[in-house]
Amino acid sequence: EKQYPSEMLDAGLKFDPNFSIRGLAVDRETGWICHLSYTHKVAVAWEGRTKLSRQRLMDEYSGKRALNPTLRKKRLKPLNDLFSMAECCLIADTVQFFKDMNIPFCPRNAVVDILGVIGSTHISGDFHRIVAQHPERYLEPQPHLKGVLEKLKKSG
Repeated sequence: EKQYPSEMLDAGLKFDPNFSIRGLAVDRETGWICHLSYTHKVAVAWEGRTKLSRQRLMDEYSGKRALNPTLRKKRLKPLNDLFSMAECCLIADTVQFFKDMNIPFCPRNAVVDILGVIGSTHISGDFHRIVAQHPERYLEPQPHLKGVLEKLKKSG
């Protein structure tokens, strides 16, 4: 439907838990994965899996690496929950794939497509059905979880 290259299916794109952390943001315009400082400046950013230079950040963000609150809200989408960590990796891997293959692309469209497809999969329940069919493929055993769940059930 979105007409992305079929080669992406064989490119080995895989979730990397060491790349994504909660609290990052994606710049909807550039497709960059950004880490913001406590003063809301873009402290570090990645284009795909490539860390960007400070100069590139300064050039993009008007020499200050900071966006005013209105522009920040428009451009940056927080990736602040566990589900967002998968979005982060897929955005970075898609951008990196296009760069590696020298395929021209619009970062904004890629971000919109990825967030939209993941969101619709999540909302539709398709994701939940797939995980429920093969929980051993997606969930790691947690020895203490049973006890926690039993306590919660017992307490009402």
